Amino acid sequence: MSEEKFDFGSMVSAQMKTFRPGFKFPGSFNDLKSVESDPEKRKAAIKAASGEVEEEEAVVEEKNPLNSSIKAAFEAGDPVEGTVEKEVKGGYEVTVKGQRAFCPFSQIDRYRKPGAVYVGETFLFQVQEYGADDRGVNLIVSRRAELELEQQALKDDLRNTLEEGQTLNGQVTKVLDFGAFVDIGGMEGLVPVREISWDKVMSPINYVKPGDYVTVKVLSVDWERDRVSLSIRECQAKPLKPRKDEPVSNEPAIDLAAEMAKVNAASASFTSGAFDSL
Repeated sequence: MSEEKFDFGSMVSAQMKTFRPGFKFPGSFNDLKSVESDPEKRKAAIKAASGEVEEEEAVVEEKNPLNSSIKAAFEAGDPVEGTVEKEVKGGYEVTVKGQRAFCPFSQIDRYRKPGAVYVGETFLFQVQEYGADDRGVNLIVSRRAELELEQQALKDDLRNTLEEGQTLNGQVTKVLDFGAFVDIGGMEGLVPVREISWDKVMSPINYVKPGDYVTVKVLSVDWERDRVSLSIRECQAKPLKPRKDEPVSNEPAIDLAAEMAKVNAASASFTSGAFDSL
């Protein structure tokens, strides 16, 4: 009998049934021999024959159940509510519908805010990755993605309402040598260094810093390049300057305290002499 047609499993099964009724050999010799050259395949074939794989998968599924509502939000791109529990290596641990999620530092906000506190706060997040493996549920979320979606909606509204000459309130997002960027609720506008103050500004950071709330005037709008030019100084009182035809005095400034001291001394002397004849 050739080895290809010989079924060792069937032979053993027939013999075992003579003294153990109902015995069934887990797999045939021929099935195992076909994968004996690959140890991993052979191991998998043995497990499959004994039913171990099904049992393992059942344990993993029971240990790491996937939340159907989170999965639906992931597939539809809908936001989910999550609470920032603590800071961990590389980001934050967030609880979403009872499951632990991870939010990287770069995804907790649109830009870094000095002194910002996130732990203990509840925000809306976009689900970036969602699945399960032998290590557990893999759930990665991003608050930044949700904020950017909201920002785009505000930007669309700005296109219909923003005009030159308007005065708006905004928040400084970053300060560079050539000016400061201000979030006006939908997009960022640039305040050139000359428009930060009526003073001669050498270093913008001495006048504004990230996180400051400021009032700005819209100088120009360029939707083709998504650029808005703003001014802070136009919303401040302009300092008084002498007229061009008015001569500038080179005399030193009066010492007001010294002059008042002289007046008081003269007044005291006059009062004392006025009553000498009484």
